[in-house]
Amino acid sequence: MNLKKLIASALALVALAVFPVLSGNPYYIHLFETIMIYAILLFGLDIVVGYTGQVSLGHAGLFGVGAYTAGVLFFKLGMPFFVTAPLAILITAGFGAILALPALRVSGPYLAMVTLAFGTILQILINEMDFLTNGPMGVKIPKPSLGGRPMNEVEYYWLVAALLVVSLIVVHRVLKSHLGRAFEALRDSPIASDCMGVSVYRYKVYAFVMSAVIAGFAGILYGQLTYVFDPTSVFDPSISIEALVIALVGGAGTILGPAIGAIIVVPATELTLTYLSQAPGLNNIAYAILLFAVAMWFPRGVYPTVAAKVSAVRQRRPAAAGGSKPESMIGEEIDVSF
Repeated sequence: MNLKKLIASALALVALAVFPVLSGNPYYIHLFETIMIYAILLFGLDIVVGYTGQVSLGHAGLFGVGAYTAGVLFFKLGMPFFVTAPLAILITAGFGAILALPALRVSGPYLAMVTLAFGTILQILINEMDFLTNGPMGVKIPKPSLGGRPMNEVEYYWLVAALLVVSLIVVHRVLKSHLGRAFEALRDSPIASDCMGVSVYRYKVYAFVMSAVIAGFAGILYGQLTYVFDPTSVFDPSISIEALVIALVGGAGTILGPAIGAIIVVPATELTLTYLSQAPGLNNIAYAILLFAVAMWFPRGVYPTVAAKVSAVRQRRPAAAGGSKPESMIGEEIDVSF
């Protein structure tokens, strides 16, 4: 995907983010902040799931490590955001390397089981560390300072939007580099990749560490969004499961797919909780119907399916107008990798 399309996509995300601010409704602002933070988390998850084909359910642990490290550094040492964030990301990267170790020996459902246990163990350990934090009561971490005062909600909103665009650009450039091609080779055929000189072990570790950095960064932003958080909220295994579902809904293995999934699923979850929670279980049924509909009509995910259909229509137009397909389009593949 060329730079022009990348910039257009980033500008489209920013334009979409303008709506909540113009509305002036705090609920919409909070909702879109949640969507953007989930999108950042999904950028990281998709590196492991979509590009290297590893089924990981341990990203709640990485998400929580980022949030808790930044919270503890502020809570205990009073460090500001622009100091705690790099340190928290570095520590989360180390945990990402630890999470990668099982991926070197197991795969598929067994890897999912091990990575799920990773997040659960971290949740239990942090919950018992009263000396480090406030135990089950969690920690408090304010929004970053701006001019000697904490950012207000709108200022923080634009910070999250800017970081979302930066994450999109960085992940896109990395995945379109030699490193990204190596990840895709591991996903498609690990044995052939190893024969071609691509170290399976090394690149799996690279993928998990990169994924951890982004997931930890999302955790930091989430901690500041909620202000007060505890181990249950940021290490909850359901975060990993929900993130995986959102990535699959949007389209795993594409850059924009996870973001599209977050735009669809997060508001749908909020709407079902708001309007359908009066009857027990009705909101869960509505959520399940949404997932069923996506699986039936968008089997590759919403973004890849729609992009493929749009590309097919564009390619048929010249053929219909001129009686034959232009030579440059014969045998051309539909690119939905973005």
